[in-house]
Amino acid sequence: MKMAKTVTLVFFISSMAHAVDSTDAMSVDLEYCKVPYTDTMDGSSGTYRGQCKNGKPNGSGSVDFFNGSRLAGTFKKGALAGNGVYTSADGNIYKGGWQEGKRHGQGTFTWARGSSYAGEWIDDKRHGKGVFKWSNGNRFEGEFRDNKRYNGKYYTSTGRVYNCRLGQCK
Repeated sequence: MKMAKTVTLVFFISSMAHAVDSTDAMSVDLEYCKVPYTDTMDGSSGTYRGQCKNGKPNGSGSVDFFNGSRLAGTFKKGALAGNGVYTSADGNIYKGGWQEGKRHGQGTFTWARGSSYAGEWIDDKRHGKGVFKWSNGNRFEGEFRDNKRYNGKYYTSTGRVYNCRLGQCK
């Protein structure tokens, strides 16, 4: 009987330690807030509405910028982190990964005029594998570096195919 009580007590204590250890969980410490927000990339200002921790965006929320653009997703320590959607006032849309308020990871940017890029982003730039499609039907598939086509293939809407190496397509 004494052994059963000891096992139960150990199990109870270990489960309590696990519950207390979840410091990244976004639940109890979050409150709803409406606070001013300034984009660190371009200085655009707006109003954030959503979950906060210590008066900063933290959790699910959105920003309505004064210029008509909108940003929605998961925020961490005041910046978008995780998945989110940015819609500019002129109709451009980015859906995908964010890190410290910058596009990062997998994402798709679609311009209002019909062109799009789907692929990898690092530090707010197209970088890694991706596909860029122009509204006229041309497309580039391959590697991007520092926001530019690097290695891959360029396909025209008329059926021509060009090999691209080091940013030059021939």
